[in-house]
Amino acid sequence: MPKTPSTKLKDLISQWIQPLNKNNINFTTDGTTLFCQVCNKNVPCIKKSQLSQHVDTFSHQEAQKRKLNTSKQLFLSESNSKKNVNEFYEDLCLSLVAANIPWYKLQNPQFRAFLEKYTDKHIPDESLLRKNYLSHCYNKTLSSIKNEISNNNIWFAVDETTDINGRYVANLLVGILKSNHPTRSFLLTCKVLEKTNHSTVARFVNDGLKLLWPLGGNDEKVLLMLSDAAPYMVKTGQSLAVFYPNLIHVTCVAHMFNRVAERVREMYPDINKLINNIKKVFLKSPYHVQVYKEILPDIPLPPEPVLTRWGTWLEAAIFNCNNFQGLKKVIEELSSQKSPTQSILKCKSVFDIETIQNDLIFIKAHFLVLVTSIKSLEKSNVSLVDSINLIENTIGQLQKIPGENGNKIKIKIDQLQQKNQGLIILKNVAKVLNGNNEVQLIDNFSPAMITDLQNAPVTSVDVERSFSTYKNILTDRRTNMTPEHMEQNIVVNCFQKFS
Repeated sequence: MPKTPSTKLKDLISQWIQPLNKNNINFTTDGTTLFCQVCNKNVPCIKKSQLSQHVDTFSHQEAQKRKLNTSKQLFLSESNSKKNVNEFYEDLCLSLVAANIPWYKLQNPQFRAFLEKYTDKHIPDESLLRKNYLSHCYNKTLSSIKNEISNNNIWFAVDETTDINGRYVANLLVGILKSNHPTRSFLLTCKVLEKTNHSTVARFVNDGLKLLWPLGGNDEKVLLMLSDAAPYMVKTGQSLAVFYPNLIHVTCVAHMFNRVAERVREMYPDINKLINNIKKVFLKSPYHVQVYKEILPDIPLPPEPVLTRWGTWLEAAIFNCNNFQGLKKVIEELSSQKSPTQSILKCKSVFDIETIQNDLIFIKAHFLVLVTSIKSLEKSNVSLVDSINLIENTIGQLQKIPGENGNKIKIKIDQLQQKNQGLIILKNVAKVLNGNNEVQLIDNFSPAMITDLQNAPVTSVDVERSFSTYKNILTDRRTNMTPEHMEQNIVVNCFQKFS
Protein backbone atom coordinates (compact mmCIF):
# COMPACT_ATOMS: atom_id res chain seq x y z
CA MET A 1 0.00 0.00 0.00
CA PRO A 2 1.53 3.33 -1.00
CA LYS A 3 2.32 5.85 1.73
CA THR A 4 -0.05 8.80 2.16
CA PRO A 5 1.39 12.34 2.18
CA SER A 6 0.87 12.58 5.98
CA THR A 7 2.76 9.34 6.55
CA LYS A 8 5.60 10.58 4.35
CA LEU A 9 5.72 13.87 6.30
CA LYS A 10 5.78 11.99 9.61
CA ASP A 11 8.68 9.87 8.45
CA LEU A 12 10.53 12.93 7.19
CA ILE A 13 10.02 14.83 10.48
CA SER A 14 11.22 11.78 12.41
CA GLN A 15 14.40 11.78 10.30
CA TRP A 16 14.92 15.51 10.77
CA ILE A 17 14.56 15.46 14.58
CA GLN A 18 16.55 12.25 15.13
CA PRO A 19 19.99 13.96 15.29
CA LEU A 20 18.54 16.73 17.46
CA ASN A 21 17.23 14.14 19.94
CA LYS A 22 20.50 12.25 20.10
CA ASN A 23 21.22 13.02 23.79
CA ASN A 24 17.87 14.35 25.03
CA ILE A 25 14.31 14.40 23.77
CA ASN A 26 14.05 17.94 22.43
CA PHE A 27 11.34 17.47 19.77
CA THR A 28 8.28 15.23 19.50
CA THR A 29 5.71 14.82 16.74
CA ASP A 30 2.30 13.21 16.26
CA GLY A 31 2.66 13.20 12.47
CA THR A 32 0.94 16.49 11.80
CA THR A 33 2.57 18.92 14.26
CA LEU A 34 6.02 19.29 15.72
CA PHE A 35 6.38 20.19 19.39
CA CYS A 36 9.55 21.71 20.86
CA GLN A 37 10.08 20.38 24.40
CA VAL A 38 12.73 23.04 25.04
CA CYS A 39 10.56 26.05 24.17
CA ASN A 40 7.30 24.34 25.19
CA LYS A 41 5.47 25.30 21.98
CA ASN A 42 4.36 23.98 18.56
CA VAL A 43 6.64 24.60 15.59
CA PRO A 44 5.25 24.74 12.02
CA CYS A 45 7.30 22.24 10.03
CA ILE A 46 6.55 21.31 6.43
CA LYS A 47 10.12 21.82 5.28
CA LYS A 48 13.36 20.96 7.03
CA SER A 49 14.47 24.59 6.69
CA GLN A 50 11.67 25.62 9.08
CA LEU A 51 13.07 23.31 11.76
CA SER A 52 16.59 24.66 11.18
CA GLN A 53 15.35 28.23 11.45
CA HIS A 54 13.66 27.48 14.78
CA VAL A 55 16.77 25.78 16.20
CA ASP A 56 18.86 28.82 15.25
CA THR A 57 16.55 31.33 16.94
CA PHE A 58 17.82 33.19 20.00
CA SER A 59 14.84 32.14 22.16
CA HIS A 60 15.43 28.42 21.47
CA GLN A 61 19.14 28.65 22.21
CA GLU A 62 18.49 30.48 25.49
CA ALA A 63 15.87 27.90 26.47
CA GLN A 64 18.37 25.15 25.63
CA LYS A 65 20.94 26.76 27.95
CA ARG A 66 18.39 26.97 30.76
CA LYS A 67 17.51 23.33 30.29
CA LEU A 68 21.17 22.30 30.44
CA ASN A 69 21.72 24.32 33.62
CA THR A 70 18.62 22.81 35.21
CA SER A 71 19.77 19.33 34.28
CA LYS A 72 23.15 19.96 35.88
CA GLN A 73 21.53 21.22 39.07
CA LEU A 74 19.23 18.21 39.22
CA PHE A 75 22.14 15.90 38.64
CA LEU A 76 24.11 17.51 41.45
CA SER A 77 21.17 17.39 43.85
CA GLU A 78 20.47 13.76 42.98
CA SER A 79 24.10 12.84 43.42
CA ASN A 80 24.07 14.48 46.84
CA SER A 81 20.97 12.59 47.87
CA LYS A 82 22.21 9.18 46.77
CA LYS A 83 24.75 6.81 48.17
CA ASN A 84 27.77 8.71 46.91
CA VAL A 85 27.09 11.18 49.74
CA ASN A 86 29.92 10.96 52.24
CA GLU A 87 28.28 9.26 55.21
CA PHE A 88 30.78 10.72 57.70
CA TYR A 89 30.15 14.25 56.44
CA GLU A 90 26.40 13.68 56.68
CA ASP A 91 26.62 12.35 60.25
CA LEU A 92 28.95 15.20 61.23
CA CYS A 93 26.54 17.79 59.82
CA LEU A 94 23.59 16.16 61.57
CA SER A 95 25.44 16.01 64.90
CA LEU A 96 26.51 19.65 64.75
CA VAL A 97 22.99 20.81 63.90
CA ALA A 98 21.35 18.60 66.56
CA ALA A 99 23.77 19.86 69.23
CA ASN A 100 23.50 23.47 67.96
CA ILE A 101 27.27 23.71 67.45
CA PRO A 102 28.06 26.43 64.87
CA TRP A 103 29.95 25.17 61.82
CA TYR A 104 32.66 27.79 62.20
CA LYS A 105 33.85 25.81 65.23
CA LEU A 106 35.32 23.33 62.72
CA GLN A 107 37.87 25.98 61.81
CA ASN A 108 39.28 25.91 65.34
CA PRO A 109 42.69 24.19 64.96
CA GLN A 110 42.53 22.34 68.29
CA PHE A 111 38.99 21.07 67.72
CA ARG A 112 39.76 20.14 64.13
CA ALA A 113 42.94 18.26 65.13
CA PHE A 114 41.00 16.42 67.87
CA LEU A 115 38.35 15.23 65.42
CA GLU A 116 40.89 14.16 62.81
CA LYS A 117 42.97 12.31 65.40
CA TYR A 118 40.16 10.25 66.91
CA THR A 119 38.00 9.75 63.82
CA ASP A 120 40.86 9.24 61.37
CA LYS A 121 38.76 11.18 58.87
CA HIS A 122 39.27 14.37 56.91
CA ILE A 123 37.21 17.16 58.50
CA PRO A 124 35.38 19.14 55.81
CA ASP A 125 35.20 22.90 55.57
CA GLU A 126 32.09 24.54 57.04
CA SER A 127 30.97 25.77 53.60
CA LEU A 128 30.83 22.19 52.28
CA LEU A 129 28.47 21.11 55.07
CA ARG A 130 26.31 24.20 54.69
CA LYS A 131 25.99 24.00 50.90
CA ASN A 132 25.81 20.24 50.30
CA TYR A 133 24.80 18.46 53.48
CA LEU A 134 22.41 20.67 55.44
CA SER A 135 19.72 20.42 52.75
CA HIS A 136 20.29 16.66 52.59
CA CYS A 137 19.72 16.31 56.38
CA TYR A 138 16.67 18.57 56.09
CA ASN A 139 15.12 16.50 53.28
CA LYS A 140 15.68 13.29 55.26
CA THR A 141 14.03 14.88 58.29
CA LEU A 142 11.01 15.94 56.24
CA SER A 143 10.73 12.40 54.86
CA SER A 144 10.79 11.02 58.41
CA ILE A 145 8.04 13.44 59.47
CA LYS A 146 5.90 12.53 56.45
CA ASN A 147 6.35 8.82 57.14
CA GLU A 148 5.41 9.36 60.79
CA ILE A 149 2.29 11.39 59.94
CA SER A 150 1.31 9.14 57.01
CA ASN A 151 -2.48 9.35 56.47
CA ASN A 152 -3.45 9.89 60.11
CA ASN A 153 -5.68 12.68 61.35
CA ILE A 154 -3.56 15.61 62.51
CA TRP A 155 -3.54 18.77 64.63
CA PHE A 156 -1.36 21.78 64.01
CA ALA A 157 -0.20 24.80 66.01
CA VAL A 158 0.91 28.10 64.51
CA ASP A 159 2.35 31.27 65.99
CA GLU A 160 4.72 34.09 65.08
CA THR A 161 7.42 36.08 66.82
CA THR A 162 10.03 38.73 66.05
CA ASP A 163 13.69 37.68 65.91
CA ILE A 164 16.80 39.71 66.78
CA ASN A 165 16.95 40.98 63.19
CA GLY A 166 13.46 42.46 63.51
CA ARG A 167 11.91 39.94 61.11
CA TYR A 168 8.49 38.36 61.56
CA VAL A 169 9.03 34.61 61.93
CA ALA A 170 6.22 32.04 61.86
CA ASN A 171 6.49 28.42 63.02
CA LEU A 172 4.13 25.59 62.11
CA LEU A 173 4.02 22.42 64.21
CA VAL A 174 2.00 19.29 63.42
CA GLY A 175 1.14 16.16 65.36
CA ILE A 176 -0.83 12.94 65.00
CA LEU A 177 -4.34 12.54 66.36
CA LYS A 178 -4.88 8.87 67.04
CA SER A 179 -6.86 7.01 69.69
CA ASN A 180 -4.73 5.48 72.44
CA HIS A 181 -1.64 7.03 70.88
CA PRO A 182 0.12 9.89 72.71
CA THR A 183 0.73 12.80 70.39
CA ARG A 184 4.12 14.28 69.53
CA SER A 185 4.74 17.56 67.77
CA PHE A 186 6.98 18.06 64.75
CA LEU A 187 8.25 21.43 63.61
CA LEU A 188 7.26 21.31 59.95
CA THR A 189 8.31 24.71 58.67
CA CYS A 190 9.74 28.04 59.82
CA LYS A 191 9.35 31.03 57.52
CA VAL A 192 10.04 34.75 57.54
CA LEU A 193 6.85 36.70 56.76
CA GLU A 194 6.78 40.14 55.18
CA LYS A 195 3.95 41.11 57.52
CA THR A 196 1.63 39.33 59.91
CA ASN A 197 -2.06 39.26 59.15
CA HIS A 198 -4.68 36.56 58.62
CA SER A 199 -3.96 36.16 54.88
CA THR A 200 -0.18 35.72 55.22
CA VAL A 201 -0.55 33.27 58.13
CA ALA A 202 -3.28 31.28 56.34
CA ARG A 203 -1.10 31.02 53.22
CA PHE A 204 1.86 30.00 55.40
CA VAL A 205 -0.20 27.19 56.97
CA ASN A 206 -1.51 25.97 53.61
CA ASP A 207 1.96 25.91 52.07
CA GLY A 208 3.32 24.09 55.12
CA LEU A 209 0.67 21.36 55.09
CA LYS A 210 1.40 20.74 51.39
CA LEU A 211 4.81 19.47 52.51
CA LEU A 212 2.99 16.59 54.24
CA TRP A 213 0.64 15.76 51.39
CA PRO A 214 1.97 17.23 48.12
CA LEU A 215 -0.78 15.55 46.08
CA GLY A 216 -3.55 16.89 48.33
CA GLY A 217 -6.75 15.01 49.06
CA ASN A 218 -6.30 14.92 52.84
CA ASP A 219 -8.00 18.17 53.83
CA GLU A 220 -10.59 16.32 55.91
CA LYS A 221 -7.82 14.85 58.09
CA VAL A 222 -6.88 18.26 59.55
CA LEU A 223 -9.01 18.31 62.71
CA LEU A 224 -7.51 20.78 65.17
CA MET A 225 -5.79 24.17 65.03
CA LEU A 226 -4.07 25.73 68.06
CA SER A 227 -2.97 29.36 68.28
CA ASP A 228 -3.08 32.35 70.58
CA ALA A 229 -6.17 34.57 70.76
CA ALA A 230 -4.83 37.47 68.67
CA PRO A 231 -7.60 38.84 66.39
CA TYR A 232 -5.67 38.04 63.19
CA MET A 233 -5.19 34.44 64.40
CA VAL A 234 -8.93 34.10 65.02
CA LYS A 235 -9.54 35.37 61.50
CA THR A 236 -6.89 32.93 60.20
CA GLY A 237 -8.86 30.06 61.72
CA GLN A 238 -12.02 31.27 60.00
CA SER A 239 -10.19 31.48 56.65
CA LEU A 240 -8.68 28.00 56.97
CA ALA A 241 -12.06 26.47 57.86
CA VAL A 242 -13.04 27.02 54.21
CA PHE A 243 -10.25 24.66 53.06
CA TYR A 244 -10.36 22.17 55.95
CA PRO A 245 -14.01 21.24 56.58
CA ASN A 246 -13.40 19.44 59.90
CA LEU A 247 -11.16 22.09 61.46
CA ILE A 248 -11.71 23.04 65.12
CA HIS A 249 -9.87 26.20 66.14
CA VAL A 250 -8.91 26.30 69.83
CA THR A 251 -7.09 29.29 71.27
CA CYS A 252 -4.39 28.17 73.72
CA VAL A 253 -5.76 27.61 77.24
CA ALA A 254 -2.39 28.44 78.84
CA HIS A 255 -2.55 31.81 77.05
CA MET A 256 -6.10 32.22 78.36
CA PHE A 257 -5.07 31.63 81.98
CA ASN A 258 -2.12 33.96 81.53
CA ARG A 259 -4.52 36.70 80.42
CA VAL A 260 -6.40 36.15 83.68
CA ALA A 261 -3.07 36.51 85.51
CA GLU A 262 -2.47 39.76 83.62
CA ARG A 263 -5.86 40.99 84.81
CA VAL A 264 -4.78 40.25 88.39
CA ARG A 265 -1.63 42.31 87.86
CA GLU A 266 -3.72 45.24 86.62
CA MET A 267 -5.95 45.06 89.71
CA TYR A 268 -3.02 45.46 92.12
CA PRO A 269 -0.85 48.39 90.93
CA ASP A 270 0.89 48.80 94.31
CA ILE A 271 2.03 45.17 94.35
CA ASN A 272 3.13 45.51 90.74
CA LYS A 273 5.19 48.54 91.75
CA LEU A 274 6.74 46.56 94.62
CA ILE A 275 7.65 43.59 92.41
CA ASN A 276 9.18 45.75 89.69
CA ASN A 277 11.32 47.73 92.11
CA ILE A 278 12.47 44.71 94.14
CA LYS A 279 13.74 43.32 90.86
CA LYS A 280 15.70 46.55 90.24
CA VAL A 281 17.12 46.63 93.77
CA PHE A 282 19.10 43.40 93.34
CA LEU A 283 19.81 43.69 89.63
CA LYS A 284 23.54 44.26 89.01
CA SER A 285 24.15 45.28 92.63
CA PRO A 286 26.49 42.90 94.52
CA TYR A 287 26.30 45.02 97.66
CA HIS A 288 22.49 44.79 97.83
CA VAL A 289 22.72 41.04 97.28
CA GLN A 290 25.28 40.77 100.07
CA VAL A 291 22.99 42.60 102.53
CA TYR A 292 20.12 40.32 101.46
CA LYS A 293 22.21 37.18 102.08
CA GLU A 294 23.25 38.41 105.51
CA ILE A 295 19.65 39.00 106.62
CA LEU A 296 18.03 36.07 104.77
CA PRO A 297 20.83 33.49 104.39
CA ASP A 298 18.58 30.49 103.67
CA ILE A 299 16.20 32.17 101.23
CA PRO A 300 16.96 32.53 97.52
CA LEU A 301 16.86 35.91 95.81
CA PRO A 302 13.40 37.16 94.76
CA PRO A 303 12.32 35.77 91.38
CA GLU A 304 12.61 38.08 88.39
CA PRO A 305 9.23 38.10 86.62
CA VAL A 306 9.13 38.35 82.83
CA LEU A 307 5.82 39.40 81.31
CA THR A 308 6.26 37.07 78.34
CA ARG A 309 6.70 34.06 80.65
CA TRP A 310 3.34 32.85 81.86
CA GLY A 311 2.61 33.13 85.57
CA THR A 312 5.98 34.55 86.66
CA TRP A 313 4.40 37.75 88.04
CA LEU A 314 2.12 35.71 90.28
CA GLU A 315 5.09 33.60 91.41
CA ALA A 316 6.90 36.79 92.44
CA ALA A 317 3.82 38.02 94.33
CA ILE A 318 3.53 34.71 96.19
CA PHE A 319 7.26 34.83 97.05
CA ASN A 320 6.78 38.32 98.49
CA CYS A 321 3.86 37.05 100.55
CA ASN A 322 5.86 34.11 101.92
CA ASN A 323 8.85 36.33 102.82
CA PHE A 324 7.10 39.61 103.57
CA GLN A 325 8.75 40.44 106.91
CA GLY A 326 12.23 39.42 105.73
CA LEU A 327 12.02 41.49 102.54
CA LYS A 328 10.72 44.45 104.49
CA LYS A 329 13.67 44.20 106.88
CA VAL A 330 16.15 44.08 103.95
CA ILE A 331 14.61 47.17 102.34
CA GLU A 332 14.67 49.06 105.65
CA GLU A 333 18.35 48.20 106.09
CA LEU A 334 19.20 49.34 102.55
CA SER A 335 17.16 52.54 102.90
CA SER A 336 19.11 53.48 106.04
CA GLN A 337 22.36 53.52 104.08
CA LYS A 338 23.78 56.66 102.50
CA SER A 339 22.13 57.75 99.23
CA PRO A 340 19.66 54.88 98.72
CA THR A 341 18.53 54.32 95.15
CA GLN A 342 15.09 55.34 93.90
CA SER A 343 14.04 51.69 93.60
CA ILE A 344 14.80 51.16 97.33
CA LEU A 345 12.81 54.24 98.31
CA LYS A 346 9.86 53.14 96.17
CA CYS A 347 9.92 49.67 97.77
CA LYS A 348 9.94 51.26 101.25
CA SER A 349 6.96 53.46 100.37
CA VAL A 350 4.98 50.41 99.21
CA PHE A 351 5.88 48.40 102.32
CA ASP A 352 4.53 51.29 104.41
CA ILE A 353 1.08 50.92 102.83
CA GLU A 354 -1.18 49.27 105.44
CA THR A 355 -3.16 47.12 102.99
CA ILE A 356 -0.21 45.72 101.03
CA GLN A 357 0.23 42.63 103.22
CA ASN A 358 -3.48 41.80 103.04
CA ASP A 359 -3.41 42.12 99.24
CA LEU A 360 -0.50 39.67 99.01
CA ILE A 361 -2.36 37.22 101.24
CA PHE A 362 -5.45 37.47 99.01
CA ILE A 363 -3.41 36.84 95.87
CA LYS A 364 -1.72 33.78 97.33
CA ALA A 365 -4.98 32.37 98.70
CA HIS A 366 -6.96 32.65 95.46
CA PHE A 367 -4.58 32.88 92.48
CA LEU A 368 -1.94 30.25 93.26
CA VAL A 369 -4.16 27.86 91.30
CA LEU A 370 -3.34 29.81 88.11
CA VAL A 371 0.39 29.16 88.51
CA THR A 372 -0.03 25.43 89.14
CA SER A 373 -2.57 25.04 86.30
CA ILE A 374 -0.37 26.77 83.73
CA LYS A 375 2.57 24.55 84.67
CA SER A 376 0.38 21.45 84.42
CA LEU A 377 -0.93 22.50 81.00
CA GLU A 378 2.63 22.99 79.75
CA LYS A 379 3.31 19.25 80.11
CA SER A 380 3.22 16.97 77.08
CA ASN A 381 1.18 13.80 76.47
CA VAL A 382 -1.75 14.81 78.69
CA SER A 383 -5.07 13.26 77.61
CA LEU A 384 -7.94 15.50 76.54
CA VAL A 385 -10.13 14.35 79.44
CA ASP A 386 -7.41 15.16 82.00
CA SER A 387 -6.77 18.56 80.42
CA ILE A 388 -10.47 19.47 80.39
CA ASN A 389 -10.90 18.33 84.02
CA LEU A 390 -7.96 20.54 85.02
CA ILE A 391 -9.43 23.51 83.13
CA GLU A 392 -12.88 23.05 84.67
CA ASN A 393 -11.48 22.74 88.19
CA THR A 394 -9.34 25.85 87.75
CA ILE A 395 -12.22 27.91 86.37
CA GLY A 396 -14.47 26.64 89.16
CA GLN A 397 -12.01 27.80 91.84
CA LEU A 398 -11.55 31.19 90.18
CA GLN A 399 -15.32 31.73 89.99
CA LYS A 400 -15.59 31.23 93.76
CA ILE A 401 -13.29 34.17 94.56
CA PRO A 402 -15.23 36.59 96.79
CA GLY A 403 -15.47 40.36 96.69
CA GLU A 404 -15.23 43.01 93.98
CA ASN A 405 -11.97 41.64 92.56
CA GLY A 406 -13.55 38.20 92.39
CA ASN A 407 -16.35 39.63 90.22
CA LYS A 408 -13.79 41.20 87.88
CA ILE A 409 -12.10 37.82 87.43
CA LYS A 410 -15.44 36.10 86.75
CA ILE A 411 -16.24 38.65 84.03
CA LYS A 412 -12.80 38.17 82.46
CA ILE A 413 -13.12 34.36 82.45
CA ASP A 414 -16.61 34.50 80.90
CA GLN A 415 -15.35 36.80 78.13
CA LEU A 416 -12.40 34.55 77.34
CA GLN A 417 -14.51 31.37 77.30
CA GLN A 418 -17.13 32.86 74.98
CA LYS A 419 -14.44 33.76 72.45
CA ASN A 420 -12.96 30.23 72.54
CA GLN A 421 -15.68 28.29 70.73
CA GLY A 422 -13.27 25.49 69.81
CA LEU A 423 -12.65 24.78 73.49
CA ILE A 424 -16.40 24.38 74.03
CA ILE A 425 -16.42 21.70 71.30
CA LEU A 426 -13.52 19.86 72.94
CA LYS A 427 -15.31 20.02 76.29
CA ASN A 428 -18.27 18.23 74.70
CA VAL A 429 -15.92 15.65 73.18
CA ALA A 430 -14.42 15.05 76.65
CA LYS A 431 -17.93 14.55 78.07
CA VAL A 432 -18.66 11.90 75.44
CA LEU A 433 -15.35 10.19 76.16
CA ASN A 434 -16.39 10.18 79.85
CA GLY A 435 -19.62 8.38 78.98
CA ASN A 436 -22.10 11.27 78.73
CA ASN A 437 -24.78 10.30 76.15
CA GLU A 438 -26.68 13.58 76.20
CA VAL A 439 -24.11 15.72 74.38
CA GLN A 440 -24.72 16.89 70.82
CA LEU A 441 -21.51 16.68 68.77
CA ILE A 442 -20.55 18.06 65.35
CA ASP A 443 -22.60 16.44 62.60
CA ASN A 444 -19.75 15.97 60.12
CA PHE A 445 -17.48 14.26 62.69
CA SER A 446 -17.44 10.47 62.46
CA PRO A 447 -17.07 8.31 65.60
CA ALA A 448 -13.51 7.49 64.50
CA MET A 449 -12.63 11.21 64.43
CA ILE A 450 -14.06 11.69 67.93
CA THR A 451 -12.00 8.83 69.36
CA ASP A 452 -8.88 10.22 67.64
CA LEU A 453 -9.29 13.36 69.77
CA GLN A 454 -8.59 11.42 72.99
CA ASN A 455 -5.08 12.85 73.20
CA ALA A 456 -5.73 16.21 71.53
CA PRO A 457 -3.65 19.07 73.01
CA VAL A 458 -5.29 22.25 74.26
CA THR A 459 -2.21 24.49 74.38
CA SER A 460 0.30 25.79 71.85
CA VAL A 461 3.25 25.66 74.26
CA ASP A 462 5.29 23.55 71.83
CA VAL A 463 5.39 26.52 69.44
CA GLU A 464 6.80 28.67 72.23
CA ARG A 465 9.47 26.01 72.83
CA SER A 466 10.35 26.06 69.13
CA PHE A 467 10.81 29.85 69.33
CA SER A 468 13.20 29.35 72.25
CA THR A 469 15.17 26.95 70.05
CA TYR A 470 15.11 29.53 67.24
CA LYS A 471 16.58 32.20 69.54
CA ASN A 472 19.23 29.78 70.79
CA ILE A 473 20.32 29.10 67.21
CA LEU A 474 20.15 32.67 65.90
CA THR A 475 22.61 34.28 68.29
CA ASP A 476 24.40 37.61 67.86
CA ARG A 477 27.26 35.80 66.12
CA ARG A 478 25.04 34.03 63.59
CA THR A 479 22.85 36.86 62.33
CA ASN A 480 24.00 36.36 58.72
CA MET A 481 22.33 32.96 58.46
CA THR A 482 19.85 32.99 55.55
CA PRO A 483 16.16 32.29 56.26
CA GLU A 484 16.42 29.11 54.16
CA HIS A 485 19.38 27.75 56.12
CA MET A 486 17.73 28.82 59.37
CA GLU A 487 14.60 26.84 58.51
CA GLN A 488 16.58 23.74 57.61
CA ASN A 489 18.68 24.08 60.75
CA ILE A 490 15.82 24.47 63.21
CA VAL A 491 13.64 21.74 61.65
CA VAL A 492 16.48 19.22 61.92
CA ASN A 493 17.41 20.44 65.41
CA CYS A 494 13.86 20.16 66.80
CA PHE A 495 13.31 16.76 65.22
CA GLN A 496 16.50 15.36 66.74
CA LYS A 497 15.88 17.02 70.10
CA PHE A 498 12.48 15.44 70.65
CA SER A 499 12.97 12.15 68.80
